[in-house]
Parts: sequence; C-alpha cells; structure tokens
Amino acid sequence: MVIQYLRYGCLFISLFLCASIAAAEIFKWKDDNLVTQFTQQPPHDRPYEHIAIRVGKPSSDPKIAQQQIDELIKQQEAEEKLIADQNKKIITEADKEKLFEENCRIAQDNLIAYQNNPGRRMLDEEGNAIRLTEEERQQKIQEAQENIDKYCK
Repeated sequence: MVIQYLRYGCLFISLFLCASIAAAEIFKWKDDNLVTQFTQQPPHDRPYEHIAIRVGKPSSDPKIAQQQIDELIKQQEAEEKLIADQNKKIITEADKEKLFEENCRIAQDNLIAYQNNPGRRMLDEEGNAIRLTEEERQQKIQEAQENIDKYCK
C-alpha cells in the first residue's frame, strides 16, 4: 500500500515539475545600453515583450529548425547593429557645444604658444625634438587662427 502511495506521489511531483517548466514565461526587453535582454521576470521600470513559449513536438527536420534559428540570430544581430549605429550618430547639441568649446580652447592655446614662443620645439614622427622654421611656425599660427574662426563663435 505504501509503495502505491509512493508511486502516486512521485507521479504527482513529476507532473507538477513538468507543468511548471512548460509554464515558464520569458520576457524580452532592452536595458539602458539598448541591448536586448531575455529574462524570466519582467522589468519593473521599462517596457517589455512577453514571449510565448510553444511546448510540444520539435520540428521534424533539424535542418529547417537550424535555418530558422540562424535567421532569428541574423535578425537579432542586424537589429543590434542598427541600434548601435544610431547611438553613434546621436550627439546631442550639448555634446556638440562642449566639443566646440574644447576645440576653441585648444586652438587659442596653440595660437598663444606659437606666437609667444618662436623657439618652440616639436616632436617629429620618430619622437625626436625639432625646432620649427619660421615658415612652419607662421603656418601653424595660421592654422590655429583658422581653428579659432571655426570653433570660437
């Protein structure tokens, strides 16, 4: 009699476990870096998509199933690449203004350095210290002035 109850108990537990696995939920959402995440718990602070899980017989042809998986992976990679490209292109006006201010400051510093220090030494491609000729110095002064005109408004 005990063995019979033990069998029913094991059967009940195994059915319960199978049902809980089949009822698992998957949620798809994007984190702060716009990377797609898949979790069993939905995020509380952002939109998410509930993914329906089909439980049942797998595809009879493994080649077709593999092709479908490969297509899904390609779609996901293309989506992530598109988002990454869009993030690279998005530069806010504040960021542009900061870049212009920094470039303006650098151009002004360069102009002052070239005007006030005619014997200034520079490093060449090999790392050797060289002195600029007067023509090269005047060219650097002109470039610095052009950068000031470009970045300082």
